[in-house]
Amino acid sequence: MLSPRLRHPDLVIDFVEALVGQSGLDALTIRALTTASGFSNGAIYRTFGSRGGLIGRMWIRAESRFLELMKGLIAQAHNPFDAAVAAAETSLVYLQRYPKSAAVLFTVRREEALSLPMSIEIGDQLRALDDELVAIMSQLAKNLWKRNDAETVDLVAACILDLPKWVALRNMRLGTYLGSVYLRATIRAILEVGPPPLVPHHEVLPEEPAYRVLL
Repeated sequence: MLSPRLRHPDLVIDFVEALVGQSGLDALTIRALTTASGFSNGAIYRTFGSRGGLIGRMWIRAESRFLELMKGLIAQAHNPFDAAVAAAETSLVYLQRYPKSAAVLFTVRREEALSLPMSIEIGDQLRALDDELVAIMSQLAKNLWKRNDAETVDLVAACILDLPKWVALRNMRLGTYLGSVYLRATIRAILEVGPPPLVPHHEVLPEEPAYRVLL
C-alpha cells in the first residue's frame, strides 16, 4: 500500500531547513529527515518526489519569503532612496523573522543546493523568483538614477544583497541594532556616490543569476 502524501508539507520543510542550516546539504538524507521529523520515508517521497525535490521546495519557500518581505519593506518607503535602504534591510529583518530559512539562504551556495535533478515545475518556479528579483532591482535602479544598465543593477544588487548578507552573517556579534546602523550608513554612502557613468547604448540587465546573496 502506497504511503499517503503529507497534508502539511511545510512541516517537513521546517525540518529540512534545520538539518541543512545546521550541518549543510550533506546532512540532508531521507533517513535523517525521517528520524528528525517522524514522517515515513514513503510519505516524504510521495510528497516531494526526491531529495532534489525536497531541496527545491525548501529553496522556493525561502526565496518566496525573502521576496515578499522585501516588497513589503519597499512599499513602506516614501522615496526611491529610502526604498533602496529598506530593500537592503530585508536580510536583517529576514534573519529575525525566519532564522532557519536565513541560515540556509545565507550559508549554502545556491548553485550547490540546486544542482540535483528537479522537476520542470520546480525549475520554472525558481526561474520566476529570479526574474522577480531582477525586476525589483531594475525598478529600484530606474527610480534612483533613471537607468537600469548592467552596472547600475549590479550596484543595486551589491547594496540590497551582497552587503546585507555580510552584515547578517555577523549579526550575532554586532547585535541587531548596531548591524542595522552600520548597514544603513554604508548603503546611504554608496547610493550618494551612485553608479559609474553610463556607456552609450548599453542599457541591459545583468545576465548572471540575481541571487548573489545565496552564492
